[in-house]
Amino acid sequence: MKHTTSDDTMIRTVLFNVFLWPVFAAYLIIAYPFAYFMSAKNTYRFVFRPVTNLLFFCLKIFEKIDYEIKNLDILKEAVNDGPVIIGCNHQSIWETFVFSKLFTELSIVIKKELLDIAIARMYFKKLGCIVINRESSVSSIRTLLKSGRRSIDRNVSILIFMNGTRSSNSGDDYKVGVFALYEYLKTPVVIASVDSGKCWPRKAHVKKPGTIILEFKKIIKPGFDKNSFLNSLKHEQDF
Repeated sequence: MKHTTSDDTMIRTVLFNVFLWPVFAAYLIIAYPFAYFMSAKNTYRFVFRPVTNLLFFCLKIFEKIDYEIKNLDILKEAVNDGPVIIGCNHQSIWETFVFSKLFTELSIVIKKELLDIAIARMYFKKLGCIVINRESSVSSIRTLLKSGRRSIDRNVSILIFMNGTRSSNSGDDYKVGVFALYEYLKTPVVIASVDSGKCWPRKAHVKKPGTIILEFKKIIKPGFDKNSFLNSLKHEQDF
């Protein structure tokens, strides 16, 4: 029985890869000359969201992976008053995409290494991503604050992965970036958590069927000091 299950898993993974990635790449290449002249909002709408839909379709059909969003009313309440900072843990590539279903535009904080992907470089720029160099903490914080201010001034919310990189759990590994943004921008932080690692484990080629949960936990309004802020994160993020 285990052998059959393993064979089924491998077949589903092969079908997923064979169908998704060529179509994914082809769409980005075809859309490239059009996206070059698009605004960030239109790039988000006509490029990022369609490839997200493709990814989620393939996950559901081939890998039997679905998702559920809990407590969406918390996010809706927060954004009613303007742009926010979303602080989320990071377990797989999945959560990088899911927020395109909830926003018409979003500034995502990404690592500089992603710019090494040639075709993606222009898209990251057009989408208004905030690019930081993790090897230089002082420089990355300055960039984060400066770019974050531009995003908020444009009425665009910010998504930052609080544990900095993909991880199966966060423990105490909260980066200073989220608090720096919170303190500097005087902007509410919406705490979110995902458990995508249970279906799409880090550095794993084979995925596991299941339902990924994205849950919004709490709004942290401006005014808390660093210790109170971090304690609130640790209390709410029980992933």
